[in-house]
Amino acid sequence: MSAVITIKNLKKYYTKKFPKRVEIKAVDDISFKVNEGEIFGFLGPNGAGKTTTIRAILGMLRGVEGEITILGEKIDPNHQTTYRSKIGYIPGELGLEGDLTGLQMCEYLSKLYGNAFHLDEIQKIATRLNLDINRPTQELSKGNKQKVGILAALMSDFEILILDEPTSGLDPLIQAEFFKILKEKQRKTNCTVFLCSHILSEVEDNCQRVAIIREGKLVEISDITDLKEKGLKSFHLEFVTNASLKDFISYLQNEIPEASIKSQSTTTIEFLISPEKKRQLLHEVSGQEWAGEFVKDFNINSASLEEIFMKYYKTNDKENSEEMKR
Repeated sequence: MSAVITIKNLKKYYTKKFPKRVEIKAVDDISFKVNEGEIFGFLGPNGAGKTTTIRAILGMLRGVEGEITILGEKIDPNHQTTYRSKIGYIPGELGLEGDLTGLQMCEYLSKLYGNAFHLDEIQKIATRLNLDINRPTQELSKGNKQKVGILAALMSDFEILILDEPTSGLDPLIQAEFFKILKEKQRKTNCTVFLCSHILSEVEDNCQRVAIIREGKLVEISDITDLKEKGLKSFHLEFVTNASLKDFISYLQNEIPEASIKSQSTTTIEFLISPEKKRQLLHEVSGQEWAGEFVKDFNINSASLEEIFMKYYKTNDKENSEEMKR
């Protein structure tokens, strides 16, 4: 499978001069590939380096180090070239102000990048998104402005789609419709999608692979399935009595203190543990009595992408806390 986007040793540092001079590593020596025809998720908290990476790919920054290859063409990350016309882009912050209508905006962008202008396609997508393309963008709500951004990214048969929070401000029904349209476009053109989203269920449901960035560094690149398999395990246990549940919680706190309890009632508990502790816990659950009773029932699942992602948040918070103490 050929790579459509290749990032090698990408760096972008900023210098903060006030109140004291500090070098900020927005993107710190990251490398990854995005394969042809896949939907690739790019995740991280605010300030992690997601938008900086996107802007570097699009040639919108200066002072970038490293190598970027787009569709087999090694590009200068400090200067836009003709490859930009092959990319449909939804920025995280849409600056749509002025008298242009949604339709006129699409026509303008088509001329700017030399792309074909398909009026029928634009009207079909606008209808499915419930967007009036003849209203000036300055009169539109945030959600409808976002729809104009989606329309501009999907109006042509771009080879690459770079989507930074594409469903921001949209209601759930329109969010679902957007991903239907996106997958139809992908089946038609085999385009490659680079998706940033804070809605982790979107990434889990639609992406084949995911990269997680934290403080400018990549901390994980994996298939969604593999990430969930090697990630946290979610245990749901049902006990006969409240006394047996309390007995088990005491064991958990003493023997597996890193276990994270998600919920509990008088006789049930759900918690997350690492895969390494799964075998130990299975042995205890299957052969041990708790307050004189065996476990009534149990279920084990892979943690959701959101739960795995939060593990990286918590690791980061812990590291920051320890750093502050030193």
